Amino acid sequence: MRIRRSTNKPPSTLADQIRLEFHNNNDLQYKRLNVSSLDITLVFMKDISDPLTIQKAIISPLLSAVETTGTVQIDGVPEILPIASIHKVTDFHKIITHIMDGCTIIIVKDQYNQNVYVVDTTKFIKRSPDEPINEPTISGSRDGFIECIQDNKALLRMHLKSKNLIFEKFTIGTEVVTYIYVVYMKGSTKETLVQEVRDRVSAIKVDYVTDGGILEQLLERNKLSVFPELATTQHPSKVANALLEGRVSILTDGSPTALIAPTTLNMLLQTPDDYYFKWIPASLIRLLSFVTAFISVLLPATYISLISFQHGLIPTSLAVSLSKTREGVPFPSVIEAFLMELTIEILREAGVRLPKPIGSTVSIVGAIVIGETAVSSGIVSPMMVMVISFTAICSFAIPNYQLSLALRTIRFFILFSAAILGIYGMLIAIFIVTTHLVKLRSFSVPYLEPFAPIDFKRWKDGFVRLLFRAEAKEDHANE
Repeated sequence: MRIRRSTNKPPSTLADQIRLEFHNNNDLQYKRLNVSSLDITLVFMKDISDPLTIQKAIISPLLSAVETTGTVQIDGVPEILPIASIHKVTDFHKIITHIMDGCTIIIVKDQYNQNVYVVDTTKFIKRSPDEPINEPTISGSRDGFIECIQDNKALLRMHLKSKNLIFEKFTIGTEVVTYIYVVYMKGSTKETLVQEVRDRVSAIKVDYVTDGGILEQLLERNKLSVFPELATTQHPSKVANALLEGRVSILTDGSPTALIAPTTLNMLLQTPDDYYFKWIPASLIRLLSFVTAFISVLLPATYISLISFQHGLIPTSLAVSLSKTREGVPFPSVIEAFLMELTIEILREAGVRLPKPIGSTVSIVGAIVIGETAVSSGIVSPMMVMVISFTAICSFAIPNYQLSLALRTIRFFILFSAAILGIYGMLIAIFIVTTHLVKLRSFSVPYLEPFAPIDFKRWKDGFVRLLFRAEAKEDHANE
């Protein structure tokens, strides 16, 4: 009769403790070596550890050392291995974390002592740092962040070759560990800002964080605001410029998106291309961004106010022409605008979700067919189609997608306010939104800076972008 052994027996060795911690997972691999008088056990996760590195950097040198010297001491193992990233570890929880990172644990035992070493043998599965699809640039750098945080750090090092570039590592997640880095320029960034970022990151207590977008929502304090409190980008050059301005960036392991804090409305309406062209055309492009943002928010509400309430503000000839286009339309202008806006939003989302080769085609063809059919059937007026279409085009010209989403939400609020009280309702809605923006803060920095509070000295990089030489002279004079 076979006697079944008790499963409650405590683990006798460190390798058994690790095996028990991972619930006897088959992916956890063990390799035992008898080197001289030492008993060496290698522990690693086969899917995320590089077996070629383990063979060349650990196993082969250990076996060769025996053939060369004949004896190997327990404290001499690190000198034998031809690899830089090796260190001794004593904390069991750190051992488990290193294994999950793809490192190899080396347990070295002799007759009396035991030492544990960690060797970085992580196998990276990554893509090339191509230009971000959602942030095209005309004449700027073409590289972009990827999902590997080590490569993202290297990209920032390439763009900012400075000894003052600091990376502070944090760990988030109680169930699934995620590494993040708080990045700033020592001496250029205020210590109060860096400390506030540290405090917010340290206060996060969640099971896991899978992306920079989730981390952004956890760091925000204005949960009910539609405006982003942190800017997101996949351009290393944009992060480098923000760091030089005294801002802080946050990199998340497994995410190609970098967060930038603090964020202002003026910053979200700027593009890296603004600094790559001469100052006059660059200023015109920047002014165009502000104009298109205002048009995308106010044009539908203004049209509804004039058509439904303030008819006297429309020139007579134009009023007669508009009245003819609205003959036979069964819906009020606000219903027309809402239906067209809803159609545009659906087509926009359909174009994003569909495969790239057919997404743009479906959006363009769908907009043309639906618009033409709606006008010919008399459901909406041609002028309303033109107003909503031009509004959608203006929203596409907004550089930042997060800001575009926020302004699209605000557009509906101002639209329905104008449908209730006309221009007065629109002005009340604008007043509410402006008050909210004035009170809004991003990491203790006013969201409308430098326009509210007013700082004329910093307007040189606000609505327009002045000469670089003039900026340098003024900064030197201010110092």
